[in-house]
Amino acid sequence: DIGTEVFFLPAAAHTEKAGTFTNTQRLLQWRHKAVDPQGDQRSDLWFTYHLGNLIRERLKDSTDEMDRPVLDLTWDYPVEGRYDDPSSEAVLREINGWDADGKPLSTYLDLKADGSTTCGCWIYCGCFADGVNQTARRPAADEQDSWVAADWGWAWPLNRRMLYNRASADPEGVPWSDRKAYVWWDAKHQRWTGHDIPDFAPDKKPSYEPPDGARAADAIGGADPFIMQTDGRGWLYVPAGLTDGPMPTHYEPQESPIDNPLHGQQWNPARQVLRHRRNLANPSGGERGSALFPYVVTTYRLTEHHTAGGMSRWLPYLAELQPELFCEVSPELATDRGLRHLGWATIITARTAIEARVLVTERMAPLTLQGKTLHQIGLPYHWGPNGKVTGDAANDLLGLSLDPNVHIQESKVASCDIRPGRRPRGPALMRLVDSYRRRAGITEETGGKAATVPVPPLPEVDEESDP
Repeated sequence: DIGTEVFFLPAAAHTEKAGTFTNTQRLLQWRHKAVDPQGDQRSDLWFTYHLGNLIRERLKDSTDEMDRPVLDLTWDYPVEGRYDDPSSEAVLREINGWDADGKPLSTYLDLKADGSTTCGCWIYCGCFADGVNQTARRPAADEQDSWVAADWGWAWPLNRRMLYNRASADPEGVPWSDRKAYVWWDAKHQRWTGHDIPDFAPDKKPSYEPPDGARAADAIGGADPFIMQTDGRGWLYVPAGLTDGPMPTHYEPQESPIDNPLHGQQWNPARQVLRHRRNLANPSGGERGSALFPYVVTTYRLTEHHTAGGMSRWLPYLAELQPELFCEVSPELATDRGLRHLGWATIITARTAIEARVLVTERMAPLTLQGKTLHQIGLPYHWGPNGKVTGDAANDLLGLSLDPNVHIQESKVASCDIRPGRRPRGPALMRLVDSYRRRAGITEETGGKAATVPVPPLPEVDEESDP
């Protein structure tokens, strides 16, 4: 009906292709291909490269100026293997950049504006320093320093493991703590040094004061560590761009058993709430009905499984190591709720209820917040209906409430109830969930409030008369 044509490219899994991956600490790590992809599956790099060749071949006789950028593009990566995969290392080498003689650059400080150097992206310049794939380094822990493991992979930019690390020293360049010294000013050699690559002009003295008219990096003082800001200072707020700014403050998540300890506004009033009958929210803090969901459930990952388990649950040896979905609870919570180690438990939110084996462990220590004990329940999120081992999906418990700026969901934590035994099957499952919704006063409209308004408690409900 829409008239859009969709092409599905059967992509290779991450174990079926070589290349880098980057995590949130900016660390590039090289991934070697373990096996060839099957059937028509290919790496995303393969599709991009060979599609480019097909387009260039089709346009080769074109005289249209619009096609010149495609035809003039250098597109000559070497290929390897049975499927003519373009070399991932060649692509990384190009991203790193080289000088007029073809020598790989070692730092973005060597980039020039006169066309004598080339670089795919300045933050990655240096990842192929000295012609060596720095991202593929994997020495053992006892073969490198104990501070930042600087020889494991490569962190952008310049293999710095901590940005703005000049702030680890006082304005005079002396570490705030001898025990925690990280980078510091070496007065003898007149340079910044330390356990990491200093994130500062290496020869800029702590006493440096910018002269009038100074521009760019020269306008940053020697005691101003935040060099990516125009004033070299760490900002508590941004002057524009945030829908809930400018000053940061604490809000509780969409679902929380406690009131906001900082001020009277419980939730971020600018959060994006998705009202839908399948995305109902538990009451929070002092709202009516919140006592029905007195615990916090949080999801996490296991070493033995990968993401939601779509690949790893099919492997017999991994399934044997982690054969069933389980929930971690403290001994105190197990006693309070009658949960038996290795027995079954049912965890309930306003969305649904799932079952899991009980693992009683002191790892899940109860917290004391606002004068009351708060228990947490831990749930791995690797199970689902398919594979060698199956089970309920922990993510089914969670609702959607989005950050107002980048729209990231809170799909990590929720409030819940837990009771011993297996969950009901069929229509009885939703009857159980509906009984919680009814007693807590949950509707499509609740959970979407912007302002926090005190409300009276719900009347007591006889648990014995309601399943």
